[in-house]
Amino acid sequence: MRVHYCLLLSSLVLFLVARPLDLHAQAQDCPPEPALLSATNPVYLDAMELKQTLESHGFVVHCVFPTMLGSIFRIDEGGVLRSTVEGEASFRTNYGDVDAVFMPKPQTFAGFRITEHREDGGFVYTFAGTPRVWAVNRVESAHRFYFLDRGNQLLLSNDLLLLDRLEKTLQVRHRKL
Repeated sequence: MRVHYCLLLSSLVLFLVARPLDLHAQAQDCPPEPALLSATNPVYLDAMELKQTLESHGFVVHCVFPTMLGSIFRIDEGGVLRSTVEGEASFRTNYGDVDAVFMPKPQTFAGFRITEHREDGGFVYTFAGTPRVWAVNRVESAHRFYFLDRGNQLLLSNDLLLLDRLEKTLQVRHRKL
């Protein structure tokens, strides 16, 4: 099981570190059709609702696809991995990428705590509360991440311009860490 956690951690760290710092200025292609968020995905309806909200406020959403981010919300219960969230999606927009993790409604991220530490010129994030996270409970990144708590959605971005647009569009403030 330890190897499985190491693989999950490696995947997440690669995902976070490989993301460009300034997505706002970069045009990125969408993944191929089979990799896009499927209508059978548990978060599809929530993701499409968020997509519609963004588009009604001037965002152009090029595509929506699953991310590896949800892997930190998988816990081991008696040797079986179980997700503690409904799922996750990445939104590729004209302003950059934003990732969202979804809880089943009416659950929220109100009891989820995120702590940020500076370490070796980068950032380290740890988590507590509900939803529970994997045993490793440590995500390292060369870039700072900003989190927006919007009811059953936890959005994150490392782009300050995108963060500002999201705060105005969704009428929420990012979490102060």
